[in-house]
Amino acid sequence: MGTTKQDENTTPRVSPNQLQLDPGLKGWRHYIFYWDNHMKIADVAATRTASGVYSAGREYWFVHRPNLTLQSTLCIKGRDMEWPEPVPSFQASVQEFTSLTSATWQLVGADLTTGTLYKHATEDCYVRIAATGTTQDKIVTLLRWYRKSTAPPSSSFDPSGTYAEVPSLGSGTVWYADSKSP
Repeated sequence: MGTTKQDENTTPRVSPNQLQLDPGLKGWRHYIFYWDNHMKIADVAATRTASGVYSAGREYWFVHRPNLTLQSTLCIKGRDMEWPEPVPSFQASVQEFTSLTSATWQLVGADLTTGTLYKHATEDCYVRIAATGTTQDKIVTLLRWYRKSTAPPSSSFDPSGTYAEVPSLGSGTVWYADSKSP
C-alpha cells in the first residue's frame, strides 16, 4: 500500500470511533472487508490496547474508495495482531470515518431503505452499507450493523464471515449500532 506524507508530529489522519467491532485478544484486530472477487473495500483496526497514537477501545476505518462499488457478496475476515505490527497504511484514495459509532445497541423501529443490506451466511447478523459519489470518489455515508436477539447484544462482536445481499431484515426483534452514521 502506498502512503501519503504526513507530519511526524501529528496524529494519524483518522478519527477514532468508539469500540464496536471485537478487538480480539491481543493488542488489536485487523479486519479486512472485501468483495467475493477479492477486491478489498476496507481495512479496520479495532484496538484492545493503546500504542503510540492509537487509543484502546477504538475502531480506525480505512475505506478504499475506488473499490466501493457495491456488489452482491461481502466478505469480512479478522486476525488478531500484536503491537508493534503496523495499522494499515494511508493512501490518497482512502476515506477515514470521522463520526462516532454507538457501542450501545438500539432497538430497530423502522428499517432504513438507504444502502445495500447484507446478511451473514450462518448468523442473524446484518450490515447495511450506503455510499455516494462517482466511482473514484465514492464515500461511505452509512455503515450500520444489525443483530437479531430478544435482548440487546453485547457491546462488541466479531463480524467475520460471508454476507449475501438480502432485501430486508425479515421478522423478529432486531437491534442496530452504527459504525458510520449520516
